[in-house]
Amino acid sequence: MRAPSGYEAKLLLLSFVVIAVCEVFFLMDVVADIFQWDIGAPWFDHGSIEMVTTVTLALALVVIGRETVRLLSSHRRAEASVQAASGELLGVIERKFNDWQLTASEKEIGLLLIKGMSNQEIADIRDTRPGTVKSQSSAIYQKAGVRNRQELAAYFVEDLLAGERLLKNS
Repeated sequence: MRAPSGYEAKLLLLSFVVIAVCEVFFLMDVVADIFQWDIGAPWFDHGSIEMVTTVTLALALVVIGRETVRLLSSHRRAEASVQAASGELLGVIERKFNDWQLTASEKEIGLLLIKGMSNQEIADIRDTRPGTVKSQSSAIYQKAGVRNRQELAAYFVEDLLAGERLLKNS
């Protein structure tokens, strides 16, 4: 996802300024019409000013509309990337769990540990006792070569942030 270039940012800012100036003009025009004030001057034609203001507003809306479409498209691409990264991370975790020869129960508990759940929460989800979860967690830590849930989660997060080290070791 790219940020607007300096030119695009200036164009957007200019568009907002144009809209603000036009808004002030139209508000003054409406107030003058309500109170029947003559705000005309001999050196400009009121109708011409309204036409230029209206066309300028339309151009500003086109600029803002194009930038909105670009940002929405960029947002969709970013969401797709996040989903792909999430799926890839899950694949990496599953491969590591297989490398460590975790049982099906240990794999389930391992994912819940990585998600940050407590032993009691995991026990409630799995309809078991916290002591059983603690025992299985210890087995996971031993097989993974880590000391606790923080190190287990950090194992994957550090590699995710650092790049492809985990993928190369898979």
